[in-house]
Amino acid sequence: MKKRLMFSIVTIALLIGQISAVPLFRDSLSNGFVVLTYEDHRLPVVDIRFVCRSGAAYDPRFKSGLANLTAKMLLRGTENMKGDSVADILEFLGTKHSAGADHDYSYLDIKTLSRSMDQVLDILSDAVLNPAFRPEAFSREQAKALTAAQRGYDNPRLVVMTEFDRLLFGNHPYASEPWGDTATLRKLKPEDSKTFYQTCYLPNNSFIIIVGDTKHKDILKSIRNRFSKWQPGTIKKLHVPEIAYPKTTRVKLITRPDFSQTCIMLGHPGISISDPQMLSTRLMSFILGGSALGSRLGQAVREKAGLAYDVRCWFDRRAFMGAYRATVQTVNPKPAIEKMLAEIRRMHSSGPTEKELEAACNYYTGSFPLRYSSSNGKLYQITRLELYNLGTDWLDTFPDKINALTLSDLKTSAREHLHPGKYLIVIVGNITRNDLDLPDAEWIN
Repeated sequence: MKKRLMFSIVTIALLIGQISAVPLFRDSLSNGFVVLTYEDHRLPVVDIRFVCRSGAAYDPRFKSGLANLTAKMLLRGTENMKGDSVADILEFLGTKHSAGADHDYSYLDIKTLSRSMDQVLDILSDAVLNPAFRPEAFSREQAKALTAAQRGYDNPRLVVMTEFDRLLFGNHPYASEPWGDTATLRKLKPEDSKTFYQTCYLPNNSFIIIVGDTKHKDILKSIRNRFSKWQPGTIKKLHVPEIAYPKTTRVKLITRPDFSQTCIMLGHPGISISDPQMLSTRLMSFILGGSALGSRLGQAVREKAGLAYDVRCWFDRRAFMGAYRATVQTVNPKPAIEKMLAEIRRMHSSGPTEKELEAACNYYTGSFPLRYSSSNGKLYQITRLELYNLGTDWLDTFPDKINALTLSDLKTSAREHLHPGKYLIVIVGNITRNDLDLPDAEWIN
C-alpha cells in the first residue's frame, strides 16, 4: 500500500503539478442556467459545450432517436436565420461543431478561435433559444440519421449492443440506443422535435461549459447578457422501472452469414454512477477486463488462448442503473465464452489480489491527468461532474478517492455486483446453436 501511494504521489506531482488549483469556476444565473468556465490561455482557442440534461432516455416510446435528432437541428436554422446562413457563418469563422445525444444528455459543441467568441456565442444563443425546426431542414437531418442507422446493421458491435440493450432493459428508458432505428426514425416529424425542445430545453435543465482562452468574469457577463431572459420551467421526470436479473443464463443468437467473425456481449444489470460502490466496482472491473492485454480477461482469452484481438468488460456509468457488459469478437465463440465466464466467476468468488489493486490504482491515478489534459478531455470530465453532481472538487479529489480504496472494497464489489449464472448473452455471427454448445442456457427466439 505504501509503494502504491508513493508512486501515485510522484506521478501526480510530475504530470499535473498544481492540480489543487484547477482553474474551474461554477456560476448559476437566476433562471437556473449553470455556467462552468475553465481558463486555459496556452492557445487562442475556446471550446464551448451546451448541455441539456435530457438525452435519449427521454425519447418517448416508439420515438427513439428523437433527442439526437433534436440536438442536431439546433444549428440547422433559427427563427432569425436559415440553416445555410448559420453554416456559412460558422464556416467563415473556421469553427468545428457537432451535436447529438447520449442516454443522459444532449449536447452542442463548437470549437472556435478566441477572437471569434462573441460571434459564436451570438449564434449559439440564437440556436438554443430560437430553433426553427423547419420541415426541409428536418427532412435532411432525418435522412442522414436514417442512413447512419442503416449502416449500423452492418456493424456487428452495434448489432449486438442494440439487441442486448433491448432485451436487458425492456421498457426502461435505456432500452433504445441514442441514434434511433430505421423504424422509428422514419415516423418522426418536426413537431416531435418541437415538443421535445419545449419540454426539455429549459435553463434550469441545462448548463454551458467554456474551456480555453477566455476570462471567467468576461465569459460570465457574456453568457448572462444572452441567456438571463430564458424562462425556466417544470422539468419532466422519468418513470424508471427496476431491471430484473435473469434467473438463469439466457441466450439470443442472431445468425448473420455476412459476418466473418462472431460478436458476443454478455452481462446483467449493473449499478448507477451515484452508487457508493461505483469507484471500487469500476476498479474491480478494470482488473477483470479493462485492458485487452493486462486484464484477467485479456490474459485468458487473448494472450494465452489467442482467441481474440480484443476482449473487455465494464459497468455503465449512467444516471440510472445501467448494465455490466463483457464483449469479445472472435472466430471461436465457444471457448471464448467459456474462458470469459470462468474468469468472471473467479473474480466473483475470490476478488482481486493486492498486486492487481496496486497496479490498477497506479494506472488510474497516473492516466487521469492525461485523459484530462486535452480540451476534449476537459469537456468530458466537466460534463460528467456537473451532470452527475460529482462536485467541482472531483478533479482535485479523484486520485485520493482511488488511493483510499482497499482490497476489501474491491472484493465486496466483486461479490455484490457480479452475478455468475444470471447472464444475458447476445451472439451475432455465422453460427448455429450446435456450434455454441450451451446445454444449460435458455434460448430466446
